Amino acid sequence: MHLGTPSEGDAFLESRWPEARAVSDPSKLLYRGFGLQRARLSQLFGPKALLAGIRARSFGAGRPKGDPMMMSGWFLVDGGEIVWRHVHQHAGEERRMAEVISAYAKIPASNSEAEANHIVSQTPIPPP
Repeated sequence: MHLGTPSEGDAFLESRWPEARAVSDPSKLLYRGFGLQRARLSQLFGPKALLAGIRARSFGAGRPKGDPMMMSGWFLVDGGEIVWRHVHQHAGEERRMAEVISAYAKIPASNSEAEANHIVSQTPIPPP
């Protein structure tokens, strides 16, 4: 999910992961449902976050869309329940794809339909 418009989300994914789909949530309804909150200043402007921001600019990161105070988190959802989550501690925290894949592998899937119900969501969070 993301805070931009549907077309902004589509454009972002098209160049990075064309098969992926995301939900536009500018009202932050889903963010609140996942327990996400706005960041504290130290989470946005601490040393680790600032260093990551400089690195991101060198890779062509643009201006934030939506509310730049919203922080990232990873959620693994199975059958409508959050079965794994990681909430970023600061804005510069790196993605933990290996952890997500490991958690996903531990979820039993009895058939291909059950596998289709596993969803990974990466959102732009301080702990609840």
